[in-house]
Parts: sequence; C-alpha cells; structure tokens
Amino acid sequence: MLEIFSKSEIAKVYLDLKSKKDLDRNKRMPIGIDGVSSEIFERNLDSSLNEIYRKLLVKNGKIEYNFAPLLRIERSKNQGGVRALHIPRLRDQIVLRLIHNEIQRLSDQKGINLKIGSPYSFVNRFDLVIKQNPSAVILKTDISQFYDSIPRATAIKLCERLGMRKELLELMLNWSENLKIRPSNFYVNSDFVAFPGLPQGLSVSSLLAELYVRQIDHRFINEQGYFRYIDDVIIVCKDIEDAHNKLENLKQSIGNISLKLSPHKTEILRIKDGLEWLGLVHYPEKKLIHPDKLIRAVRPISFFQKECLQRICASRNEIEKIESIKILISKIDKYTTGNKKVRLKWYSLIDDNGQWKLMDKYIHGLIYSCIRKAGLVGKTFGQLPSIHAKILSYKKIRESQNSPIKGNAPSV
Repeated sequence: MLEIFSKSEIAKVYLDLKSKKDLDRNKRMPIGIDGVSSEIFERNLDSSLNEIYRKLLVKNGKIEYNFAPLLRIERSKNQGGVRALHIPRLRDQIVLRLIHNEIQRLSDQKGINLKIGSPYSFVNRFDLVIKQNPSAVILKTDISQFYDSIPRATAIKLCERLGMRKELLELMLNWSENLKIRPSNFYVNSDFVAFPGLPQGLSVSSLLAELYVRQIDHRFINEQGYFRYIDDVIIVCKDIEDAHNKLENLKQSIGNISLKLSPHKTEILRIKDGLEWLGLVHYPEKKLIHPDKLIRAVRPISFFQKECLQRICASRNEIEKIESIKILISKIDKYTTGNKKVRLKWYSLIDDNGQWKLMDKYIHGLIYSCIRKAGLVGKTFGQLPSIHAKILSYKKIRESQNSPIKGNAPSV
C-alpha cells in the first residue's frame, strides 16, 4: 500500500476539495459522467471512501484502479474562441488530486517549484526590468494549443526523474493510455473519443504541463528579461535584431520538445507603444487594466445584485428588505477585497485611478437600484464599497511597510 493512498489521505483530499468549492461562492463539486454528485457520494461516505481505498491497493506489484472517461464541457473565451474543460467523476477527482499532491511533494524535495507564480509577482518583476529599459523592444508570443500539444505519456515519464514510485508511475501511464473523452452533447454523439494531450481543467494536467515545458526555460535561464506564464512568453530585448535572434532561439527550444509557437500571436513591439499582457496594458511609466478584465471583474457583482432583487421580492417586511441590501453590500465588499486581499493586491498594480472611479459608479448604481426596488430611498446604509478608496488605502499601507525609515527621521 502506498502511503499517499491511505484511508486518512483519501478522506483528507475529499474534504479539501469540497471545502475549496464551498468557499468559492458556494460552487458545488463538478459532476462527471457517472452523475454522482457530492450529495450522493456523502450519503454513504465511509463506503465510498473505502471503495476508493480498496481499488488503490497494490496487488502483485500493480495498482488496478480504473479511471472513467472524462466529461468535456466547452466555455466561451472573452477574447473569442472556446476553451474545453474536462471533468472526472468524483472518485477520480480524489485519486487525481492524490497524484497531484505526490508530484508536488516530490518536486519540492528536488528543489523544483512547479507552482505557477501569481500574475502579481510576474508583473512586479517585469516592471523592474522595464524601468531599467524604457526603450526596450518586446518579443511577445505564446505556445500553440498548449495543453493539447503536450505528449501526455512523455510528460508523465518525467515524473520518474522526481523519484516517483514504479507502481504510481504505471498507474499514471495506464490512465494516459486509456484516457477517453465524452462530449457534453453525448445525446447527439455518444462515442467516446481519444485525446492526445493533457486534458485542461485537471490540476494534475497543470503540474505535468509545467514540468514538461520548463525544459525550454533552461536555455534562457540567464536572461533577466525572459518571462513565461504558463503558455504566454515575453522576452525583453535590446532592439529589433535582438528580438529576431531570441525568437529563433525560442522556436528551436520549443521545437526540441515537439511544441510550436502561435504565428498569429507572435509579435515584436516597443514597450512605449503599450503591451497587453496578463490582463494589463503595460507602458514604461504606467499600467492600465485591460477592458476585458474590467468586464470580467463586474460580472459577479451583477450576479450579487440579481440575488438581492430576488430576496427583496420574497421579503415580507421592511426589516427583511433592509437585511437584503446589507447582505448585497457585504458581498460586494468581500468580493472587491478578495480572499487574503488577493484581488485588492492585483487591483493596486493599476496606475489609472479613473478606471476604478468608473467601476465605483457602476457598483453604487447596482446598489441604489436595489434600494429603489425595496422602496428604501432615504434609508442610511453607511459608506458604500469603494474600490478606489480601498486601493489608495492599500497602497498607503504597503508604502509605509516597505519604507526603510521607521519612526521620525533623525535631526541633522
């Protein structure tokens, strides 16, 4: 029996998966092709977990656990096109997360950090390089069909270098060899289809992709201006000629591992003309939020407003209506701050306060529309949430924390 597949670890992973979904605006764990939801799974929780445990036992040097096909759903991208996401059945979600945790543990032991850094850290490092090179030329590109193009079995075999146990490696290869996809419109087409790359939407796919693609990073390890965020690549160059040379080096590097760059997303530009990257538009002296990112930011807030309107319609008296407005304000306030201030931290990167004042106007409009619907015009609800005010306060606190001078300056 592998320690990572103990009963306690299986139970822990399930509870972790469930709690993360509960924290994420009350989302439920996704349901795979077997139709088993977390509610059904929990009706006989001990039996469900024990069944996973039994099927993960090592017998005759092998783990004979069988994975079910993945359910594919398609989501529209903001920039156009479609992103395919893949959902395992619930028991497979648990097993794949256990494998994910083991890859993470082994890579950490080897001093290999496979965790993808936050966009915030990438932007800060990029800013430092740009401030030193305000007239820089930027090579911007991305890896074509990133997840779909990575040879799954080859990526899995890289785990052997991390020291992965033979039985677990064989289980992963067995998963890879038998991986099938069922489209969500299976009533139209019920055939299971093979899938050549890493199925997007699985955490284990993200880890394997990062492990595989880091092979191209070694060639640029001494390049201070080289940045790769998943499949997006940015290289800060001295001039146009330098950019073309680095582009050829990059093509050769990714060609060596059977990947390609997207021709229509490969461009060479000057930073002074603006660079769209990681949801921001970068200039040497400022950063603006990309309009698409701003639209995405307000979507959940409009959802909160619709919930509030429904509660108001169902309210039996003024007290319940007032409570509905207070709940709306609280939800917006928490959302604009983010868990551990992560969203506020990201917003603070933006130099143009005018965008946030505009968003404040939109938010306040949503709140006032609910107040009018409730017939509570004239009632006081305290200070309404303000992203602009929060950002100014957050920046002020950060500046004071980062200041090398503590207390009063000494007199001369």
